[in-house]
Amino acid sequence: MCLRASIWLFLIMVAARLPAQRLATGQSGNYLDLQTGTTESELVTRALAQNPTLAAARQEIEIARGGLTQARLRKNPSLMIGGLKEVDGQDNRFSIGGAVPLELFKRREIRTELAGRKLEATRESVNDRERILAGEVRMRFGETLAAVRNLMFAEQLFQSNRDALKLLEARVREGAAGSLDADEARVEVSRIDALRVEDRAKAEIDLLKLKEAVGMQPEEPLRLKGSLEEPGVSVDPGKLLQIALAQRPDLAAQRATGSVMVSDLRLRQAEAKPDATVSASYERPDTGFGQRAFDASGNIRPIRQTFNYAVVGIDIALPAFNRNQGAIEAGRAELAAARSRIAAADLAVRSEVAQNYVRYAGAQSRIAVYRTGVREQAARNLEVVRQVYGYGRITLLEVISEQRRYIDIETGYTDVLYEGYAARVALEQAAGASLR
Repeated sequence: MCLRASIWLFLIMVAARLPAQRLATGQSGNYLDLQTGTTESELVTRALAQNPTLAAARQEIEIARGGLTQARLRKNPSLMIGGLKEVDGQDNRFSIGGAVPLELFKRREIRTELAGRKLEATRESVNDRERILAGEVRMRFGETLAAVRNLMFAEQLFQSNRDALKLLEARVREGAAGSLDADEARVEVSRIDALRVEDRAKAEIDLLKLKEAVGMQPEEPLRLKGSLEEPGVSVDPGKLLQIALAQRPDLAAQRATGSVMVSDLRLRQAEAKPDATVSASYERPDTGFGQRAFDASGNIRPIRQTFNYAVVGIDIALPAFNRNQGAIEAGRAELAAARSRIAAADLAVRSEVAQNYVRYAGAQSRIAVYRTGVREQAARNLEVVRQVYGYGRITLLEVISEQRRYIDIETGYTDVLYEGYAARVALEQAAGASLR
């Protein structure tokens, strides 16, 4: 019994006490490559360069830039050409003229200013989409690392338990061990095998989600280089808040939108004022009468004369009834709404930084507790159970139960590590800057 227990539990302890990073290094051919794999920052860079949704969003900048180009242009002049011909006579008239809109009260300048601010708001909006996409890639990167860590632990544990089962089965055939222990071990191996299959499926799905965020095809090969076991970073929440208020693109986009509303209101007010169009034309009528008369030489000729006229005018639009009152009233309301959204965004940024700082600090504390007060104690507990079983005082089933508790703790540690990773990414998202 003691020999069988020593063999069985030695293999269990080998699996249970191996650090997760070593597990991943040894059996991670499909997911990790700690030498030449792709890092988190490399995936973020690739996502920003090739994600199709972000590429479509960047076209909005070009659309807004085209609007700015259009806004800078003066209104086109108009050319008028006409003529008149008497149906039953010889009278005729020819005219040519043109008109130039003046766009008084700085209409064009305000229109250009409005388009420029729309371009700035669009840029900041796209910058915020880049921030969100980078955070999404980092989160999915961490999710994949967590799934792979659990998978590697399950695979190592499965291998060790299967090896122990083979030894027990050999002992049963030799008559040196009872069949009950082998049956119990066989059930445990099958349970861990099912856990391993589930973890492999989750790792594969998380990797596919990561590829989607990056903009990679599902069949494209990808191996990761990274670890959830990263050192904590000292954080000053006050400094982070200053950075967030100065750099967060979503807050900048709201401020830019407020500026858009200011320029839009100014344009509506300018359109309520008089505008004018200057025109000039040349007319050449050729007219006469049916009678004849003597000319200066004494000859009788038809009475006809050609005239040349230069006509200059100005067309003034007078806002007597429609002074754009409704549009101006709506513009003031839109500006007030924009200012309220800026205040709400400012409050949201402050709250987000504060919440994620608390989350990050708590996650780091939990990681420290798990490392020193949970995992090590769980390993010692399993060692004590092994020794007690070696003395024949407990059954193998009790040892398996302790091993299951250790598995729960180890997978729980993965969750804690991922929470620390996710809290760091979320705090970086909130601050709009890297903590490393």
